[in-house]
Amino acid sequence: MTHLKMTTAVIAFCTAAVPAAAESIWENIKSSGQVVCGGIQNYPPTSFHVGGELEYAGYGPNVCRQIVADLSEEMGQDLEVVWRETTWQSVVLDLQAGRIDLFPGMTATEERKKALDMAGPLYQMTNCVIAGTGKETMPTWEEYNSGETTFAMVTGTAQIAFLQSDVPEANIMSLKEMGETIMAVQAGRADYLMQELPICLQTFATAPDAFASYTVPTPENGSPSSAGIRMDDDGRFSDFVQAWADKNRAEGTVAPLIIDGFEAAGMDVSAIPEGIQF
Repeated sequence: MTHLKMTTAVIAFCTAAVPAAAESIWENIKSSGQVVCGGIQNYPPTSFHVGGELEYAGYGPNVCRQIVADLSEEMGQDLEVVWRETTWQSVVLDLQAGRIDLFPGMTATEERKKALDMAGPLYQMTNCVIAGTGKETMPTWEEYNSGETTFAMVTGTAQIAFLQSDVPEANIMSLKEMGETIMAVQAGRADYLMQELPICLQTFATAPDAFASYTVPTPENGSPSSAGIRMDDDGRFSDFVQAWADKNRAEGTVAPLIIDGFEAAGMDVSAIPEGIQF
């Protein structure tokens, strides 16, 4: 409950921090020739740092690069992608403050819509559960809804909101980094991880001896992911990203960007269950 109150307070602060007449993102990009994309240091295959001048790989950065490439064509000028590191805890503030222009891969919650423009959805990821050693995965979410169940989760993710609303009896251990959640389960301080399916498969494949099993509980749960953008009165940049999302999802051209991000993280894409769509 304390964490929920703190999250609500942070969102309220973020909403209050939005300027009444923000500068045009479109004009800033046009004059600078740059689009600043946010990257998360160690969250493969979504986003991960690969060295150099804050260069990032993963399906989030792939989507960002493609949006910028298509925006270059729309604007009739070459645009450079510039990376700035962020975290799930700071990304809303970083967008609002103009430190980042674009962050693809955020759930468009009602609270985030009060603080940002959310363009999308760009894609959707199904959620998966990994059980620690000595624990068993269960086929339905209802079976996890117990005070004897503890999930180790990354603070600020959409999966926490899902657990709070649909699995409210379960305990949540909220930690800053994915590595911390994995270690909590490996050490027996938590029972389960709940992650997006590709991250789940990657985690399990990296240390299969440290976990019992993984499963996709029913009914399948997944959150559509959108792009977070700072609100401004101009709106052209947000409108462009929304049109890009509509067009590319309809044409099926987002899925290859996602699969490429999986492969960049070393994932065996053949392990993705049949019927999973993005």
